Amino acid sequence: MRKLLISLAAAGAALVVATPAAAQYYPAPPPQPYGYGAPYGNAYGYNNYGHIRSLQVRVDRIQRDLNRLAQNRMISRNEWRNRQEDARDIERRLRRDARDGRGLTQREVYSIQNRIARLEQKIARDIRDGRRWSYRW
Repeated sequence: MRKLLISLAAAGAALVVATPAAAQYYPAPPPQPYGYGAPYGNAYGYNNYGHIRSLQVRVDRIQRDLNRLAQNRMISRNEWRNRQEDARDIERRLRRDARDGRGLTQREVYSIQNRIARLEQKIARDIRDGRRWSYRW
């Protein structure tokens, strides 16, 4: 019984001594710049080609949707032409900005994301504006 009490007391003392070390203050990491993480890649020296690819996929989806909307005559020919040119312009800018070895800065990513969002809003407005019936193909 005596050995059990001594071992329990020793274990309790070890627990009390180890507790302050586990509860020490650890400062929070500094805030990242606007957007998603560090300005170049993910701060470990890697590029951010995954981000570039996700933006390219969004532009490709917009172009595919535009073609489908034009085939179903949900948008007029001029609307299709204008939005297709906007999508090509975004795609050109994405390729130009991503051409150098470091990838995109967060400012470039933010700018391209805003342009894609505005293009999607324009397409949604063109679908519901009702002009598709008066401007035939």
